[in-house]
Amino acid sequence: MSIIAILTGEVIGERLAGPAIRAIAMARALANDPGSQHEVILLAASVDDGVVEQVSNGAFRLGMLSNETAEAASHSEIIIVQGDLLDRYPALATSDACVIADLYDPYHLEVLEQSASLAPERRRATIAASVSAIGSLLERGDLFLDVGGRQRDLWTGALASAGRVNEFTYGDSPDLSRLMLTVPFGLNAQAPEPATSEVLRGLREGVGRKDIILWWGGGIYPWFDPETVISATASLAAEGHPVHLVFAGSRHPNPDVGETPAARAARDFVNENALNEIVTFLDWVPFADLGGYLLEADVMVSAHRDHVETRYSYRTRLLDGLWAGRPTVATGGDDLMSSIAAAGAGIAIAPGDVDGFANALRVLLDESTRERFSSCALAQAKGHTWEVALAPLVEWCRTARRAPDLVSGVMLAPKNPSALRRSIGSLARRMGLRNKGKSATR
Repeated sequence: MSIIAILTGEVIGERLAGPAIRAIAMARALANDPGSQHEVILLAASVDDGVVEQVSNGAFRLGMLSNETAEAASHSEIIIVQGDLLDRYPALATSDACVIADLYDPYHLEVLEQSASLAPERRRATIAASVSAIGSLLERGDLFLDVGGRQRDLWTGALASAGRVNEFTYGDSPDLSRLMLTVPFGLNAQAPEPATSEVLRGLREGVGRKDIILWWGGGIYPWFDPETVISATASLAAEGHPVHLVFAGSRHPNPDVGETPAARAARDFVNENALNEIVTFLDWVPFADLGGYLLEADVMVSAHRDHVETRYSYRTRLLDGLWAGRPTVATGGDDLMSSIAAAGAGIAIAPGDVDGFANALRVLLDESTRERFSSCALAQAKGHTWEVALAPLVEWCRTARRAPDLVSGVMLAPKNPSALRRSIGSLARRMGLRNKGKSATR
């Protein structure tokens, strides 16, 4: 049996953001693993007492993250950590525990967009802090979680640059399978349940009972492009189609985030273009009620701008369409949307292409077409459940051990630049990669 501490900087309450949802799913899977008897504690930035039993069902303990609880967690056998928590709670970094760095969210790339409106000095400091936090994870982690695809290449390169792909970790697993695990975001294996009564149609101002509801799941952040979806919706409405766009999360449940500048800009765009009758902003849908909202919606939508974060992200909101059996129209460029489009469960659009987005939505106005896409979505959902996604992590935690290059007494390669250059040069000559004498002429 191992004591496992899972730490998230997010809020656990009635309304949940992605990192909190993921942390809860990990806690449940590890606490209920029939192949072990782990004692699991989940620490979060804050915990709403009203949802403790609903979230944990007594399988694991929930607690508030603080200096004291982080110090206690540092004595666990396994620590699973997200974001900048190693920098915020140094006791975790100096622990003898197996530290699992959950890198599913490359937030140092998100920060490039999040900080764009800050004053230059503050922006520079914010970006530097995010890079430092990632560096701390790369330096201390015994195991690293990615979501696969291109993101695995991103973190392989980062680990190599940090010196963690070395003779010890390579010797342990030449494919790095004991240093890195692919653990994507997942979804509930149980199908969503319809609400006991309607939650959108005929209840929300402007949402007609026969409207085609377009659902934007999750929050509105600077790297997203809600204006493209709003404009495409307006084009269809101008043609007389009964469409209504709903934003599910305009106010983040973490009070440190709240309503983002991007969300305010989206509201302003709607107001300036007099589109309030076809666009609705919800604060943040309670997690327990999400299934009812999704089943009332007809098409999932998401759009983002063209930047580096897109290539390595894992758009967790796109999983909603698979879970509820709904087609998705979204900007392409990330691995998950590529797979959804390839499976016939959605349509990928180029960044900023309002006409392309509108055309895709027109295709899905037809009910029989939506049903065909929905069947593909439900079929694809089976491979994205939390049970499937977390299986490698559950298995690893049964025989967890420290990374071989971090074990006490193991020394990494010398860091003297001159010595390194001489060593590399000697190796290159032995392999015939460098002439021993003068350069040959051609």
